[in-house]
Amino acid sequence: MKNDYFKKIIIGTWSLSGDFGPISKKSIYEILEKSAKNNFLEFDTAPTYGQGKIHKILSEMFKNNKKIKINTKCGYNSSGVKTFKISDIRKSIDKSLKEFGKINTLFLHNPRTEIKDWFKILKVLKIYKKENVIKNIGISFARDFYFSKNIINSFDCIQDEINLLRTHNINFLSSLKPKLVARSPLASGCLSGMININSKYERKDYRYKWLLDKQRLKNILFQINEIKKISGGNLRQFSKFFLLQNVNIDNVIFGIKKKSHLDELIRDIKNFKKISKFDMARIENLAKNNYHLPSAQIGY
Repeated sequence: MKNDYFKKIIIGTWSLSGDFGPISKKSIYEILEKSAKNNFLEFDTAPTYGQGKIHKILSEMFKNNKKIKINTKCGYNSSGVKTFKISDIRKSIDKSLKEFGKINTLFLHNPRTEIKDWFKILKVLKIYKKENVIKNIGISFARDFYFSKNIINSFDCIQDEINLLRTHNINFLSSLKPKLVARSPLASGCLSGMININSKYERKDYRYKWLLDKQRLKNILFQINEIKKISGGNLRQFSKFFLLQNVNIDNVIFGIKKKSHLDELIRDIKNFKKISKFDMARIENLAKNNYHLPSAQIGY
């Protein structure tokens, strides 16, 4: 049973793109190669990650490798401007197909109000699917930005931020037809055990906003401490196990930046320990009660 969890894991490559700090090409190759050797055969990426850097490396390593599954996205043009124009979507998809030969899942990248005619978008995506160059079509949701059930159920996969600090969306999303993919399992590093009141982020890092609102940062730390009362030991391990054993979640994306992150993930899956039903219920109740924060206050 333990080895089944390897199949549930997708390796996220945004953190390998350079957008979260410099990383050598050699390290990227070593991490991707070791991932594949350890049966992590599915990768999540996007043309915008590292301005196309990680796309190119994945293509160099895995193009036409039938064992490897590449999931990528569309919704930005070559200048990094968000667009869901049919012509831009086609250009993005065609470029990705040229790089990979075939796409496992093609996600619309965090659409909000930009799409006015869903029928046209779906028609284009289904043409590629019918041509058998894209196996699945999906949506990677912007945070708390969902669409009608009819629209969502037109897709094969949906991707959303789900973790111990953000569980409220699981029941709704799992009630829909598409497969459910969880991203941000460690809540942007909050569940790694590395964040504290003195944490510092660069201005281009979206977490920098938390530092401007000290009360929110304090609330996030309070939420984490409430979870620690349940997890007891290794918070990072507990966060991973919570998602992987959840029967409503089909896949989990784990972003990897260092070889040590990959080694830890491999070790954790090999030593997987199920969380008790009692503790799973405690987490659910904790989330329902806003992690014991006052209702008007925002945490993660």
